[in-house]
Amino acid sequence: MIRLLSLLVCLMMLIVQQSQASTMAACDNVIRAGNETWAYKNCLPAAEEGMPKAQVIVGMSLMTGVGVLKNSELAVGWFKRAADQNYPAGMYQLGLAKIAGMGTAQDEAGGMVLIKKAAAAGDQEARGFLTELGEQQEPLKPQRKRIKNECVGVGCGRPLDSFSK
Repeated sequence: MIRLLSLLVCLMMLIVQQSQASTMAACDNVIRAGNETWAYKNCLPAAEEGMPKAQVIVGMSLMTGVGVLKNSELAVGWFKRAADQNYPAGMYQLGLAKIAGMGTAQDEAGGMVLIKKAAAAGDQEARGFLTELGEQQEPLKPQRKRIKNECVGVGCGRPLDSFSK
């Protein structure tokens, strides 16, 4: 009975992951096509599922009023959801909203903290913003690109037991 229950839980998790991937794929396709008018409609399901990239896109649609009625308060809510997941673009957009007082109380100091955090995490727009303000940026550490099928984790490329032949 326990095995059956654990098997069912695993299957449900697999279905949820596939569903999230397909909703995010629809969002990515619209963005790649450059169709900003449809971004809100196509990215909202992925944003509701917790995908931070989609949350930022939905927030941007609401902030600018492209494809949906303009609502800066709702936009800030979506930026906050992405920022709470430590998504750099979410932190940057939330920081800008705080500095401008759009959809939230104006808080320049708090906004700058978020933008600096986003820049430190590698967000290029945040880094550019700080550079325009004359703030020195530490160079980002180059990240080695992973090979598609590269083994990552404990025991990769090594025999599983210490007594191998």
